[in-house]
Amino acid sequence: MRRGWLAGVVLSAACASNPVRPADQVQLGHAATLVREGCYDCLLEARDIYARVGVGRAAPLVAPRLLEAELLLALRERELALDSTATEARARALAPVLAPSLDVARLLALVDVVPREENGTPRRTRVAWMRSPAQAVLRNIAEELAWLQTSALGEPARGYLALTLYCGQRRGTRPPYPNVPPLADLQVVGPDAPPLMVYRAATCGGLTIPFLNGLRADAPRFVETAYFLGRASVGMIQQRGNVAETRELVTAAYGRFPASPAVTMLAGRFNQLVGDCAAGLRFYDETLALEPIHEDALLGRTVCLTFLGRRPEAIATATRMIELKTDNVEEAFYWRAWNRWSDKALDDARRDIEAAKAIKSSGEIHTLAGQVEHDQDDLAPAEADLRTARSLSNGQQNCTAAWYLGLVLMKKERWLETAEAFDEARTCYELRVAQSEAGLTRIRANDDLDPEFRDRQIAGFEAAIVEDRSQYHAAAFNAANHFARAGEIEKARSRLEIAAADPALADLVRQLREVIKVRAPGRIS
Repeated sequence: MRRGWLAGVVLSAACASNPVRPADQVQLGHAATLVREGCYDCLLEARDIYARVGVGRAAPLVAPRLLEAELLLALRERELALDSTATEARARALAPVLAPSLDVARLLALVDVVPREENGTPRRTRVAWMRSPAQAVLRNIAEELAWLQTSALGEPARGYLALTLYCGQRRGTRPPYPNVPPLADLQVVGPDAPPLMVYRAATCGGLTIPFLNGLRADAPRFVETAYFLGRASVGMIQQRGNVAETRELVTAAYGRFPASPAVTMLAGRFNQLVGDCAAGLRFYDETLALEPIHEDALLGRTVCLTFLGRRPEAIATATRMIELKTDNVEEAFYWRAWNRWSDKALDDARRDIEAAKAIKSSGEIHTLAGQVEHDQDDLAPAEADLRTARSLSNGQQNCTAAWYLGLVLMKKERWLETAEAFDEARTCYELRVAQSEAGLTRIRANDDLDPEFRDRQIAGFEAAIVEDRSQYHAAAFNAANHFARAGEIEKARSRLEIAAADPALADLVRQLREVIKVRAPGRIS
């Protein structure tokens, strides 16, 4: 990384007026260097130097630099979903000692239109913020940017704020600003740009991973780069299996920013993705302690509690989502229904899954609805929901819907349709076994994977293969049984041979063979 931006920093500080002692002039030069270094801890240290030196007769001289540090800290806190209220209040308190050309209120109004990091902020909070009166400044944002470029705010703070406002447009957090200059016209990032500006450019819109990696390597104090790199890495973990690398990034980010709901949310997602819901739950709880209405943290908590078998707590968290009317409330109704169905509370489960269906139509929702209705012997809606579930699968294998449709049709004594439904389930489970076996082969052959992740993936594939293969044979037997009932003897015999490969079905296979031998080619009553 080029370091040309360091030249002259101490010299410019040494030219300060007499109210600043020579020893403090050196400290001011160090603070200016820290600002250009740009990490959060660097900015904190620079602010503390400015606050310590900028007292008494030195206050008017140092206050502009202190303001710049506070503004940069407030922006960084928003980028990490940290609470910037105290930082902005300190900046506002500097107004009496600043020249009128440094319009603190106007600068803070620009800071106020910068969104907090979206993954750490509840969507309800973001919507309310976007509708707040403070957003009115966006109507004249081109004028505000033009003013900013000629304001008395020093560099690099001025360029950082301009670039941040530009990034807000690129990220699609609001309609595009009218007449906003293109990024090149802002003239804030060049080959000799300080790390502060390189960081902001790299996190603007789509992440520039190589620049962030370079910053992290060159400046170990720039820990916030670990969050953005970790966020990108978590998004690729299922494809790349880069668990060790991702864990290191997430751990580093959390170690420095445990009070950031963006960081705790990232840690929750990471652990859930790698199959450690117990660890994921801890971080979802920490996120909710910081942001009690965080919709995705509530959902993550509900799902992890469900998979951990802690159904009463899962039901309670889903209920909290329903009471809050979160924008993902259909998920809350689904998971509360799933847990109540598992507890055999069928009437409550039915009400919940009907509420989910009223909001959203998906294969998962209609499948669970059909399962609940089947268990209640309400067969007409069960059949309708299960057929809908199959049509909504979007090419995915919905073996459960096919299996339960067979159970529903069996209760209706529609033998041929029952056989065909179980035969579809058989084919579905066969394909799932093949897919799991292929996945298991890939995992075992990949020595670059994190060992813990690799072991979890292998165990998951092996368990899925055992379960789906058992269901494959059971579906084949059920298809054979009902093809026989429908008089389709040859189809019954071919499916029975498949079922015979499962020793657990040996007695049932033998009995059905005897029945077919006696009754063929007639129907079995």
